[in-house]
Amino acid sequence: MEQELKGHSAIVTGGAQGIGKAIATELASRGANIAICDVNEKALGETAEEIKKKTGAKVFVKAVDIAKKALVDAFVDDVMKEFGSIQILVNNAGIHPLHPIEEISEEEWDLVMAVNLKAMFLFCKAVLPGMRKQKYGRIINMSSEAGKHGGTVAACSYAASKGGVLGFARNLAQQVGADSITVNNICPGRIVSAMANAAGAEANKKFIENSILKRIGDPEDVAFAAAYLASPRAKFITGESMMVNGGTMRD
Repeated sequence: MEQELKGHSAIVTGGAQGIGKAIATELASRGANIAICDVNEKALGETAEEIKKKTGAKVFVKAVDIAKKALVDAFVDDVMKEFGSIQILVNNAGIHPLHPIEEISEEEWDLVMAVNLKAMFLFCKAVLPGMRKQKYGRIINMSSEAGKHGGTVAACSYAASKGGVLGFARNLAQQVGADSITVNNICPGRIVSAMANAAGAEANKKFIENSILKRIGDPEDVAFAAAYLASPRAKFITGESMMVNGGTMRD
């Protein structure tokens, strides 16, 4: 594997499992130092050891409530002390409660917005001073098909948060482009993950039927897209949203 990210350091939020783990592993395999935060402390340790063994990369992990500014700032400071600089930020962490609007409490709505949208803002705000100073950066935000077409019948809070991710990235790209910092989104379709399991077999079957490739995606499918957007080669792509969905939605 070409070590195109050698000397780069990457933060991946929600990186202990699923898509985040696949992204962290892929970036590490391309030479990057990896910093992972998650709320699952046990999985963090296991993932760190697995990535180290598989890639030989340096891995820093910490359990973080990403909706709290002080904890986000402290984590970014720790990563800077550990690696010296941050070139890549992947805002991957997200939650997806499946409730119709009548069953969504104010507390649940606020939590979805905090994890899926506010945390992305906090991390971008924390890493940008360093990226601006070094005149280089790659920011990748995990949106969703749901942010574009509204998603499933339930979970309007999730769709709203992921739509917010799209607008945020398009605006931020304009603010930081002069410093050679790119900001892009990835919009996965149905991927093998805890979210897909929660949706159930019937919903997954409908997705497959609507897919050109007739399958659910693998976490690695998203990881390969993230690795490209995180690379120096993606220097002329910003403010964009890459669909990784097997052809269920085309634009």
